[in-house]
Amino acid sequence: MPGNNPGMLTSSDVLGADTLVFDLEDAVSLGEKDAARTLVKEALGFLRFQDVEVTVRINPYDSPYCMADLAEIVPAKPHGIVIPKAGVESVRAIEEEVERLELLHNIEEKMHFILIIETAMGLFDLKNILDCSKRVQGIILGAEDYSSDMGIRRTKGSKEIEYARFAIATAARAYRIDAIDTPYTDIDDFEGLTEDTAFAKSIGFNGRLAINPRQIETLHEVFSPTPSEIEEAKNIIIEAEEAEKRGLGVFSYKGKMVDMPVIKRAESTMASARKWGLVK
Repeated sequence: MPGNNPGMLTSSDVLGADTLVFDLEDAVSLGEKDAARTLVKEALGFLRFQDVEVTVRINPYDSPYCMADLAEIVPAKPHGIVIPKAGVESVRAIEEEVERLELLHNIEEKMHFILIIETAMGLFDLKNILDCSKRVQGIILGAEDYSSDMGIRRTKGSKEIEYARFAIATAARAYRIDAIDTPYTDIDDFEGLTEDTAFAKSIGFNGRLAINPRQIETLHEVFSPTPSEIEEAKNIIIEAEEAEKRGLGVFSYKGKMVDMPVIKRAESTMASARKWGLVK
């Protein structure tokens, strides 16, 4: 959500998103940076956001706006800070400043970080970046800037960003944090959005940026377990309990071998279904 648009900020919590990102970076022109920063700070202080996480995307560390963003935004206590063009130096410096501001303003609840990986170096150095802060709860692929940095053209099929997608999904799984896919920029192509998001889910992503409220419902449908997935997971867990009573570590379900990885995947599906409110 552009940080300089009061109408969008005030209506943002009714859109059904899981997380809001109030943007001080790309969506805001240079002449509007100060106004956007103030507007977002006021919104965080006076609006009551229910059942939604609220984060703020600050300007890059190497810009003249980053520290001013933190000085205004951290005391307003968003749930998290979204860090663009994340690197080891930037994450460490931003964390140091956030910690100083939290101490200064007696903020007890520590805000988390979501990192945007959008350069070749960011992708190449991903492990070191994730190792440098315990606050990181998610990583986002910024495919447009990444493609620009790579000198490659973005295409509808997105074959050119497959390596980046696999790398980010794998790293996020290794660190047990959220993998958030790059936005789908054609806001009228819901069939393409569904197909592309299903691919992202299939390789390990568990969320995606939406650039238009109309995309939210489709993203929820793709990322939430289907009724058949829930039913199968439920049956596998029941069969696993019965197999354990019989002292079996491996059993057959519908002609396929089921062992511990399959059981854990079924348990993960049920946990996701409960999170989405699809089962009790």
